[in-house]
Amino acid sequence: MCASLVRLIAMSACLHVPWAVLPIQRQQEYHELTRDIFNQHRGTMLEVARGVFEFSEDLTNLFGKNLELAEVRGDLRHIQDVETSLDEFFTDRLTLRLLISHVHSLNKLKLTAGAEDPDMVGVVNVNTRPIAILSRAYVSAKFMCLRDYQVAPDLKVNGLKCDEYILSEASRQQHFPYVHTHLFYIFLELVKNAARASIERAQTENGIQAKVPAISVVVPEDHDMWNRERSVKLADQGTGMNRGVLSKAFCYFFSSVKARPTVADEVSVSACPSAE
Repeated sequence: MCASLVRLIAMSACLHVPWAVLPIQRQQEYHELTRDIFNQHRGTMLEVARGVFEFSEDLTNLFGKNLELAEVRGDLRHIQDVETSLDEFFTDRLTLRLLISHVHSLNKLKLTAGAEDPDMVGVVNVNTRPIAILSRAYVSAKFMCLRDYQVAPDLKVNGLKCDEYILSEASRQQHFPYVHTHLFYIFLELVKNAARASIERAQTENGIQAKVPAISVVVPEDHDMWNRERSVKLADQGTGMNRGVLSKAFCYFFSSVKARPTVADEVSVSACPSAE
């Protein structure tokens, strides 16, 4: 455990009293300590990803390329232990960074006397509009598609192009409190995978110049329905997952991408600065 985290745990004993009555110096010390922890571990995600790649590659070198960890993990307790540890690590990391970001954002709001976005309470956007977040994620995914495939599918929401739907009255009524940055990353992964699946199927069946069908999104527009079921349903025109692939989809050591990156060319030491 790092020294900063030990100091944070020790300092937490004094935080049973209201934050406002703590001495200013103590508040500043706590703020600087948590900021240092946040920044010190900024590159940890890439370090762990690099470790997962190295572990997988080492086993492949030992047992051959036919070894697929996602298929044998049910019979190997050690693989299950590794995945359980990774689950716990990412959950703890996400929780700690979320709490630190939230506290810092709340304190920043006090210092700026409400000059920030009135919809923001810490890191929570009280009026998160999911389709607006989805549109931002689509723009990022579209850039990746144009970069890698020179083509990208459109995104339609309830039959309209996403940009048009955002301007509708129904879209403006679809909001709820949420950590909108988390929602962005979720949407980005979903849209990115949907776009890739649609493009690869279209090009496989009809050639490189094939027209790629749009990604379809359905959200409830009725106000009462939205309050009961705040769902965003996304469908692509890819080949889908068979049950064999579906059973491995959430394994850390599985990817449906054929040309998987290696540690050397994608997750290099230079990409994971430990001091970041």
